Amino acid sequence: MRNIFHAIGVLTICLAGTCFGQYKNTHTSLCSLRGKVAEGDRINVRVSGVYEGGMGDRGLAIGTLDDPACPDQTAWVEIVLQSKHNGKKLSRLLDQSSRAHVAFEGEFYGPPVPDPKLPEAIGKTYHPGWGHLAAFKTKLVVHAILAVRSAPETGAEP
Repeated sequence: MRNIFHAIGVLTICLAGTCFGQYKNTHTSLCSLRGKVAEGDRINVRVSGVYEGGMGDRGLAIGTLDDPACPDQTAWVEIVLQSKHNGKKLSRLLDQSSRAHVAFEGEFYGPPVPDPKLPEAIGKTYHPGWGHLAAFKTKLVVHAILAVRSAPETGAEP
């Protein structure tokens, strides 16, 4: 009887859209997300990279996520935690340095869709973005911090 309830619990978790066993410590790199999310799309991911930014007192923080292997793939990051796990650890590391190696879980957004009300000529050449001055093609909304460790300062070898 106990095994039946265990199986149902796992099934319920999967039906709710969160199937923890499927990830099992696997994090994709920011580089590997290139081309996996189209304009206007979003996907649930576990991604690792170097986070630069800050942690706010109210749980909302903004910054960027990059990967030295593909420096042109920097993503805008908004941290809106559903779990406080590793939040204090990240905050302490960011107090010492503005950078940290992280593994995040959240929603990864592709480039925003241009406003359909724009004139056709502008809509074809205008490419909206995320974050500060709309400078980023992708955005990650972080719901959980899976892992945190210190990162070398900018310009230093990892």
